[in-house]
Amino acid sequence: MPKRILAIESATDWLSVALFEDGQRAGLLESAETRQHASSLMPLVERGLVDLGWRPSSLDGMVVSAGPGSFTSLRIGLATAKGLAFGRDLEAVGVSTLEAMALGVMEEEGGDNGKLVVALLDARRGEWYAGGFKRGPNGLLAGIAEGLYDPGTLASDLDEDVVLVCPEPLGFEAAFEKAGVRIAGVVADKVARPRADRVGEIGLLAFERGESGPAEALVARYLRRAEAEAKRLGGPVESGELARVQDPSR
Repeated sequence: MPKRILAIESATDWLSVALFEDGQRAGLLESAETRQHASSLMPLVERGLVDLGWRPSSLDGMVVSAGPGSFTSLRIGLATAKGLAFGRDLEAVGVSTLEAMALGVMEEEGGDNGKLVVALLDARRGEWYAGGFKRGPNGLLAGIAEGLYDPGTLASDLDEDVVLVCPEPLGFEAAFEKAGVRIAGVVADKVARPRADRVGEIGLLAFERGESGPAEALVARYLRRAEAEAKRLGGPVESGELARVQDPSR
């Protein structure tokens, strides 16, 4: 496993970076600005390195939140990681933004109450990026496939009580309750936001499993094409990203 790792969370409006050394978190910085990732990310990384007396050349690996999330924000995070790795043999891992959100709830004592945690990001047009997770012996286990759902479709895929996690203010859950989702709890607003230290923790487990690769191979998981591309290609979902597309019976 790499000794010194940089983790980046830029998939949503809220930007953060974390630094790890020998598997332990060494620093976490969160930006006070929203939707200013292009101008804020590198200064945040640089400040984190300076705080620890590190240089960019001190890094041995990187973890990046690869989506789903904002198309532009994801590209900024991935481009920054690739730029830092340019010309160097750095291992890298892309992890799920939704999984990082679920982990944050589970690491709060009793935050999940042993229930399936369903992480949600508003994809607009009445649809949501969603993924369900439960605790496992070596990380989180998928309970429902990550994908693009409307509330009714999500309700039809769930047969148990769930904890909903979403950075939107309280009130979003009404549409899911109306659709038939059995809600055991709701974690909303600031405490539900994805954070770089959670991203890093998931990445550390991926490194241990040997799932890293070259930084230039990192790709975003949009789960939905940009609107212009969707119109051109005739579908909103990227091929292979959503289990529902591969298996219509789900």
